[in-house]
Amino acid sequence: MNEPRTWITVLTGTAFLAGLAAGLLISAVQVDEFGSGGNFGGYRQRLVQQFSLSPERSELLGAVLVNYEQDLARVRDQQTARSMETMEPELRQLGSRYWTLIRDHVIPTNSRSEFDHFAEQNLVVLTTGREN
Repeated sequence: MNEPRTWITVLTGTAFLAGLAAGLLISAVQVDEFGSGGNFGGYRQRLVQQFSLSPERSELLGAVLVNYEQDLARVRDQQTARSMETMEPELRQLGSRYWTLIRDHVIPTNSRSEFDHFAEQNLVVLTTGREN
């Protein structure tokens, strides 16, 4: 272990691991800071400061913004479902086209029946919730 290369390798590895640990720690702290207020954390903080809101009003504002965020997510989900409904025929056509291309041009001829079985097992049908 008296060779300089060995020591350089050990020191480089140690520095790398220390940097990795520091980066992960800093990332975790930043996620906690941003995640605590939801999407409107900065907006809430600004309103509290701008209008000198009392702790009770600040808490009420937080509850209102949480509800607003949930309603936005609900509307976004509904729009996505509607969009998927209108796209479904085109998506099915594309899926069929690419399945055929993969089956006929990528999968070896002697493995196509195995691919057909694989495709049946892994088929995912998208539903919009209307069928429930």
